Amino acid sequence: MYFLSLDILYLFLYQEEPVNPVFRTVLGVIITVSIVSICVYYVLRYLETIYVKYYKKPYYVHFYPSIKKLPAHLQLFLEEHDFYKSLDKKRKKFFVHRSAKFLEATHFAGREGLVIDDFMRMQVTMMVIQLTFGMRHYLLEYLNTIVLYPSSFYSILNQTENIGEFNPRSKALVLSWKDFQKGNLHQEKGKSLGIHELTHAIHHNSIKNNDISSEIFYDTFLELEKYLGAVEIRQKIVETKILREYAFTDKFEFIAVLVEVFMESPKELEQTFPEIYEYVKQMLNFRYFDV
Repeated sequence: MYFLSLDILYLFLYQEEPVNPVFRTVLGVIITVSIVSICVYYVLRYLETIYVKYYKKPYYVHFYPSIKKLPAHLQLFLEEHDFYKSLDKKRKKFFVHRSAKFLEATHFAGREGLVIDDFMRMQVTMMVIQLTFGMRHYLLEYLNTIVLYPSSFYSILNQTENIGEFNPRSKALVLSWKDFQKGNLHQEKGKSLGIHELTHAIHHNSIKNNDISSEIFYDTFLELEKYLGAVEIRQKIVETKILREYAFTDKFEFIAVLVEVFMESPKELEQTFPEIYEYVKQMLNFRYFDV
């Protein structure tokens, strides 16, 4: 929204020279509609914040004036995707739409001779859309590039050999394709490189933005931190070994590993730590395991 200064308003509305009455009327309508729209936006945003406080979810998640479709050769990949197949007809359309929008907004690049094909693009895209399917704001401001290496790579950012990283400055997610596929094919229980690094991107986005999805994620994360302050809870997490040791590196790695377990082993997490399960479900507004 752009605001006209009082000087400009005065110039157009109160100048001594006669002004075309139609122009004055149109200008007045535009200014009035702009002011009313801004007021309505902030009132609705405030009311939604109150709604979230009590119901722990946004007013709505999916609303699209027009629904995009994927080309037939890309749609075939969705037909093999377990989460997509579990959705009802309406939500399948939303999943397709979001996939098409993500592909439009995201640049894919291969490194060290890796040629990016449709299979690779769709595997990453489907994981992103699944993880963010409960969020209204699924196109993350700090993610517009996916870089794939054949295997591990040397990270200039961290100056270490890595299999994955999120670079907020470059707005890029960098992944070892070999290790991404291990998680994608569920070769290691409760572990997924793609989900892990995507969670870092979502977490960073929630810190930097104030849209409703970011607000829910970040505020719930703070609630979870407070809950985990209890010594007995932390001790039980360590004893059950439901999270691998890397989770205890810092709070960012903890939530990334926790989301991995939530997505890969939801029933086990819910049975062992039902409260923590509910926190993660609320953070992502991901309620599809309960259906």
